[in-house]
Amino acid sequence: MNAELELDDLRRSWQALERKLEAQHALNLELATETRVDKAKARLRPVLVGQAVQAAIGIACTVIFARFWLAHLDEPAALVSGLLMHAWSVALVVSAVTELLLVVRINYAQPVLVIQKYLGVLQYWRTRMAPLLGLAFWVLWLPLVEVLLKHFTGADIAGWFLWANVAVGVAGLAGTLWGFRHLRRRGHRFADAIDADNAGGGVRSAQALLADIRRFEAE
Repeated sequence: MNAELELDDLRRSWQALERKLEAQHALNLELATETRVDKAKARLRPVLVGQAVQAAIGIACTVIFARFWLAHLDEPAALVSGLLMHAWSVALVVSAVTELLLVVRINYAQPVLVIQKYLGVLQYWRTRMAPLLGLAFWVLWLPLVEVLLKHFTGADIAGWFLWANVAVGVAGLAGTLWGFRHLRRRGHRFADAIDADNAGGGVRSAQALLADIRRFEAE
């Protein structure tokens, strides 16, 4: 009888200890989650600032290029160049606003997995879509030069030079896109390095902090 009582006491003691350990683990997880989520949120603040600046620059460029092409409606080279740069400026604003919305809409009270999904979308945009704004200058440098030349001197780029370099630019853009795609498919370190740079240190750091939480939850 005494042995049975001792066994029951031991079982109750183990159960009490397990409950305490579970409560302690839950508390540690809560504290770790709160700390890391706060840090992840702080890591994304530079993204907000940077994209707000980009949006402001894009809006200013949109106004400038709109005024330019409206003032040259009867000059085809200047008109087309102004319209192309106007379209690029609008894309600059759209990209910035998209990133701002992705960051602002992250609800840090949601499960970590949900936050990670939002960050995944943000990273995809920064590594796949936003870089197109820079790559477009394989071709757009010519319209930009035409706009500046026309504004400051009143002259136009020579037609033969314009079309020859447009052809080179289109080929260069296509080759660059194909090359990056090929490197990504092969999992090349160069492609990974470019994607990491485009994603930005803030996004990568936030993802690492959330990954720490996921690992802690799995323990």
